[in-house]
Amino acid sequence: MKKIHIITTGGTISAKHAQNQGVDLGKIAMDNLVDTLHCPSNYEFVFHDLAAIDSSLMSFEILYQITICISNIFKDNDTCGIIITHGTDTLEESAYFLSLCYPQNEMRPVIVTGSQRSSDEVGNDALANLQDAIWAVVSPNTQNLGVLVLFNQALFMPRYVHKSHTYFLHAFQTSHYGMLGTVDNKKISIMQIPARQEHFSVQRNFPRIDIYKASLDCTGDILKFYNELKYQAIIIEAFGRGNVTEELANNIKSLINSGCYILITSDCAAGSVAPLYNFSGGLPRLIEFGAIPAFDYSAKKARIKLAVLLASGITDKEEITKHFHE
Repeated sequence: MKKIHIITTGGTISAKHAQNQGVDLGKIAMDNLVDTLHCPSNYEFVFHDLAAIDSSLMSFEILYQITICISNIFKDNDTCGIIITHGTDTLEESAYFLSLCYPQNEMRPVIVTGSQRSSDEVGNDALANLQDAIWAVVSPNTQNLGVLVLFNQALFMPRYVHKSHTYFLHAFQTSHYGMLGTVDNKKISIMQIPARQEHFSVQRNFPRIDIYKASLDCTGDILKFYNELKYQAIIIEAFGRGNVTEELANNIKSLINSGCYILITSDCAAGSVAPLYNFSGGLPRLIEFGAIPAFDYSAKKARIKLAVLLASGITDKEEITKHFHE
């Protein structure tokens, strides 16, 4: 009998309304939710309860454990695919991490989903998203697509998907490239496929990386403390095409000289950074200092990718730059 594996990590999809308002996570067992759905016949469900947390508490260590779990599950030839339930706050980051660590030469899908409302709430999306994930994971149309994010009947590529609203059910969107496909009842329609898949083998030693967002008249003086705190890298969310204030540029230079990796991303929702503007805070100057332009990666996705690269033993700056421009 074919198997559908479900890895649970908590989030709203596992929550139950508390009597004193709010919701308590991990109170709804995923097997109980599955029992209420219209599931395909002749499939066995196997559950792996890895965590019962709010996704704001997700960590690289837990993600590493999930990658190990995925690899072990795929050793079973009877497995048709894996569903991962996750809270929405960091779902896009976790999904991208898992897509980078997806086993090479593997064809079976990993579907990451969650919900904006708990299953005991009126008009909830928990049951609908889980139901759609089940149909998606058994569909031949999702083969060779690697890790997918499923939300509100849409399938997304982890690199570009982001949470765009705090409570709408259609919270997950892509700014520019669009969804990969849709789930309409049992029909899985794929309109486009990723051009390539990346595969990295991470070790357990994850680097300390933070994000600093540029803003009007900012100095970046806080960057001086990152060296004392032994951060290996900082992602700078710069203006537009990758520009910052002169004061911030000087602090970036000092941090690079101390041995810290600096990646430059844009605060725009779409588009790439480019070395166009020749002034004291322009991207050409930052590149001269040794900063790495991160092309069209968002700050969050750039942080995840750099963490994976460094944890995979890729430390050469030119090689890192190449991975962000391929």
